[in-house]
Amino acid sequence: MMPRAPRVPVADRIAVLLWLAVVAVSLAIYRDSIATLDLRDADDYLRLAQVRDLMAGQSWFDITQYRINPADGGGMMHWSRFIDVQIAALIWLFGLFLSPEAAERWAVALYPPLLVLPLLLLMRRVLDRLGDRWQMIAGLFLTATGVTFLHYFAPLRIDHHNWQLVLSVAMLWLALGEPTFRRGLAAALVMAAHVEISLEGFPYLAIFGALFSLEWLRNPAAERRLEGLAAGLIVFPALWLLIFRGRDSFRAVHCDSFSLPYATGVAAAALVLLVGFRLPGFTRCWQRRALLLAIAGAAGAGAFLIFGRPCLDGPFGDLEPLVRSYWYDMVMEGRPIWRQRGGVAAFFLTPTLVGIGAAFWAWRRARDTQRAADWHRMLFVLPCSAVLSLLVLRTSAAAHAYLIPVFAAMGVALWDWSRARRSALARVGGAMVALTAIPAVDVMLVDKALGAISPENAAILNADKATEAEKGCPSSSALAAFAREPAALAFAPLDIGPSILVGTPHSVVATGHHRNHVAMNRVITAFLSDPAAARPIVQDSGARWLVLCTRLPEIRNFARGMPRSLAARLARGEDIPWLTYEAGLSHSTFRVYRILR
Repeated sequence: MMPRAPRVPVADRIAVLLWLAVVAVSLAIYRDSIATLDLRDADDYLRLAQVRDLMAGQSWFDITQYRINPADGGGMMHWSRFIDVQIAALIWLFGLFLSPEAAERWAVALYPPLLVLPLLLLMRRVLDRLGDRWQMIAGLFLTATGVTFLHYFAPLRIDHHNWQLVLSVAMLWLALGEPTFRRGLAAALVMAAHVEISLEGFPYLAIFGALFSLEWLRNPAAERRLEGLAAGLIVFPALWLLIFRGRDSFRAVHCDSFSLPYATGVAAAALVLLVGFRLPGFTRCWQRRALLLAIAGAAGAGAFLIFGRPCLDGPFGDLEPLVRSYWYDMVMEGRPIWRQRGGVAAFFLTPTLVGIGAAFWAWRRARDTQRAADWHRMLFVLPCSAVLSLLVLRTSAAAHAYLIPVFAAMGVALWDWSRARRSALARVGGAMVALTAIPAVDVMLVDKALGAISPENAAILNADKATEAEKGCPSSSALAAFAREPAALAFAPLDIGPSILVGTPHSVVATGHHRNHVAMNRVITAFLSDPAAARPIVQDSGARWLVLCTRLPEIRNFARGMPRSLAARLARGEDIPWLTYEAGLSHSTFRVYRILR
């Protein structure tokens, strides 16, 4: 008789069912946007433009966007082909039985929610290390309703933030369990992918590298995992860069991506560790282990200083003052929590505070169990990720995903406590308290409380919702007439440039992507200047058209800063002598002007 195939664990089957539910619900919610290919964000549009260029034959190692700032040879990008190739493969697959337009539309619609499956399967394994069966099931349901991080997996969200979250959770899983060489090597591979996709993965390399180092410092038996991480960090980042960036990445200095300075710094620190592991004198006592770690850290810092001195000012050190003020400082998801509006800060801060408090309770409860070691690790990772989320709002997604096991343990414990109450009323009340273990419920309660305490918060929330509605400009329907014009250069604000690249044959002077900061500065300067001063800047660009969406935040920021500027006067509908309004090419708040010579 043939041996029976092993059964899929119940928890994995639940994960698959939850994933199918997430896919179905998200496709239903975004069905209208999918039908018209109205993407969610400027980065999503530019990602699609990058995928189209790859499929049209642009070199694998050439990620320049030639329809951005074409007069200067195109706009340099720093994104990874790792994301592009997956979307391109999905478009090719759907193209076998759909029209090219439908294949592209369904590929960008399905690609993000497809990644929810590996997220759930990884989270299942994390939950298995930290709790019992009921906590595992509760955690899977919490993951499938995680509003503060699942928005990165919504249809059409094809930028790289979803992959960043998946890899962050993979690192957490590899940090739990037995500290073996194999798990350390796997962690190095995951981190190599993470940092190559985006330099935002570097803090997680630091967090988990510190965790592995501290465990080895306390317990020499943990050496094998740190040794595997060190060996992998010498090989995998270099291999990953070679595959996705080419040989030039080994001599190029880019402060905004994992290039020569970062790669050599990490490799130098890892090499020192590997050599030290072969010298018994360095591993005999904790003082000598600490010395080895210090020497490795100094070697990494020294290599970075040798090759990356220009990067001491950070990834955005080259930005002009106007670009920093009117673009970088306005990208709120990259700003600290204290720079956010009250409602937004509460939305992301509440689950973090509740979860960190519950984490200490879960750690204390697990101290005398077989899961104690993993909860010790969690108690290091969770505060580190929470602090990171305070500094960069976008990293709240990973912090909240890491807190899922804590909320699961809290929810099951509160439910058991409520069932033990004698009276029916007490059991119902206890069940209501158990709902606070659902982060989405905590967020909703805080939102309602803020609206009740201060009507201003409700007004801000309504204004934010209105702004979200306006972010649809320019929609595909708004661009339809403009797209029929012969290909030309458009002088446009930064935020709408990518949608013009995807929805029309036209080029743009700049988009909100910082390697092209000189052209970005030119565009911002023109829109902030009075029309007379803006005229030579716009005309010298060689653009035929000037286009803008009059009610988008970018234009409102220009108008607020300079009420007599070109942006402010166009937003008010005033006539500019050297611009001719083209009503037939415009649509609602999307306005097209012909530039007169």
